[in-house]
Amino acid sequence: MGIHRVCVPPETLRQSTITLSPSVVHYIRHVLRLRVGDEIIAFDGTGQEGLVRLTSVTATHVQGERLALLAPTMLAPKPLILGQALPKGPKMDLIVEKCSELGLTTLVPLHTERTVVRETSERLATKMARWQRIAAAAARQCGRRTLLDVQPPMALRDFCVRYGSAPVKLVCWEEERQRGIRQIIEGLTGQSPIVLLIGPEGGFTVHEIEMARTEGFTTASLGSHLLRTETAAIVLTGIVRYSLGDLEPSGDRA
Repeated sequence: MGIHRVCVPPETLRQSTITLSPSVVHYIRHVLRLRVGDEIIAFDGTGQEGLVRLTSVTATHVQGERLALLAPTMLAPKPLILGQALPKGPKMDLIVEKCSELGLTTLVPLHTERTVVRETSERLATKMARWQRIAAAAARQCGRRTLLDVQPPMALRDFCVRYGSAPVKLVCWEEERQRGIRQIIEGLTGQSPIVLLIGPEGGFTVHEIEMARTEGFTTASLGSHLLRTETAAIVLTGIVRYSLGDLEPSGDRA
C-alpha cells in the first residue's frame, strides 16, 4: 500500500508545522493507526501536496513536520461542470463521491420544476458540509490533488444563464430521438469547459428543455435504457472523461 493521504485546509502547507483537524485526527489514530514517525501526504485541495512526518499523536491532537512540498506531477482535470437536479434521499452523496473519483470539477445542485427536495437553510448547510466531506474523502482515496467544487443549489434557469458561454453544453433528455451521446461527444478533445445537465427523477419538463436550448444546450440521449438520475450523472461523467482521453494511461491526474 502506498503512503496515506489526508486533506488539510488551504494555506496549511505554507507552514513548517502542520496541525491536523479533529476529523483527520480520528482518521489518523483509529482508521490508519499511525504513530509518531510515520509519514503521510497532506493535500490542500488546490493542487498542493506536501510530505509530512508525524511528530505528535494524541487522542485530540495530531501534528506533523512538513518535510517537503511535492512537485506538481499530476495534470489538472479539464473543466467539467455538472448541473444535477436535487434527488431524493442520499443519492446526491453517491453522485458527489463517484463523480469526484471520475474527475468532475464542479457540481451544482439544481432546483427544477419536478424537484421534490426543498430544504431549510439549516438543513441545506448540513448537507453542503457533508457533500464537501465526501468530496474530500473521495479525493483522498483516488489520489486527486484538487477537490470537487460542490456549489450551493440554484435554479435551473440561473445555471443555464451562468454557463451559457461555455463552448459545449449538453442536457440529457429521455425524449431526444435524433442525437445520441456518442454522436455528440465525438471531437470534444480540447474544448472546455464542458457543461452537463441531468434532470430529477421525473425528468425535465418540455418547458425546461426549451429554455435550456435557448441558452445553447444540446439535447442528448443516453440510449434506450431509462437511467436513474444518480446513474445518469455517473455514467455521463465517465463517458465525457473517456472522450477527452482522461482515462488513458498518459500519466497521473489531479
